[in-house]
Amino acid sequence: MSIKGKAESISRFVGSILILISIVLEMCLSILILNNLLINLMLILTTVPPFMVSIFLKLEKDFFVKNARVLSYLLLIDIIVVNSITFAFYNTSLALSTIITSSSIILLIICWHFSLSIYKINKRIFFICGVSYILINIPILLDNISVSHLFIINLILIISVSLGLFLIISAELIMKKKGWLNYI
Repeated sequence: MSIKGKAESISRFVGSILILISIVLEMCLSILILNNLLINLMLILTTVPPFMVSIFLKLEKDFFVKNARVLSYLLLIDIIVVNSITFAFYNTSLALSTIITSSSIILLIICWHFSLSIYKINKRIFFICGVSYILINIPILLDNISVSHLFIINLILIISVSLGLFLIISAELIMKKKGWLNYI
């Protein structure tokens, strides 16, 4: 990459870091909001394993790269089983809020995982997951208007994810226009 493309590369990297920070903050906030020990455990069981697998895949650890498909299936089974248990033992509104929260975190993890990819299909997944996260969290944000500190924290999360998406997409569009980035 030429010297001219370094500013755009830094912009892409900063956008990815903003999304990563949002994942960690969203996980912590969700655990604080859902103040039930078993619900928190269910949330941790559905969000932490995908996050850890994503980190190991980004670090290109051999075991995780070779077994990515199997791990994806295992994570999907884990999420389905834990969410089924949540629905079986808790009332519908609490179970539904837990599932929506874990789903939005998983969307954000997928968005972050594909944020710096140069493959067209991965870029589409990145964009769809990022926009879906924002669309899921806007009603949650509006629901928390009466609780000012939750409203502010959710607003900050949505803004940081939106800014991360904007930085990555705008930098890539500039690089693509100048011929410095070609999707595969």
